[in-house]
Amino acid sequence: MGEVIALIRLMPGEVIGDDKLENIIDNIKKLIEAPVRLGKIDIKNVAFGLKGVDIHLALPDSEGGLDPIVEILSKIENVNSVEVVDVGRI
Repeated sequence: MGEVIALIRLMPGEVIGDDKLENIIDNIKKLIEAPVRLGKIDIKNVAFGLKGVDIHLALPDSEGGLDPIVEILSKIENVNSVEVVDVGRI
């Protein structure tokens, strides 16, 4: 069985401060558990002060895929949307 790598973008519903973005990142680190491996986390400027959080993940290519992870991440406070931006196999 192979592995899937994914880029997922979390977006707040409004412009939020850096402290709230750091809280989002802390929650991501707490919620992502084995066998999923958390890679790089980036804060991306989107437009007019709005920032999103891009996370890179690696996980086994198994039943269920990314849907359970997206569901967990969408429950983080101040996160309005979670989008799978890119997926690949290694």
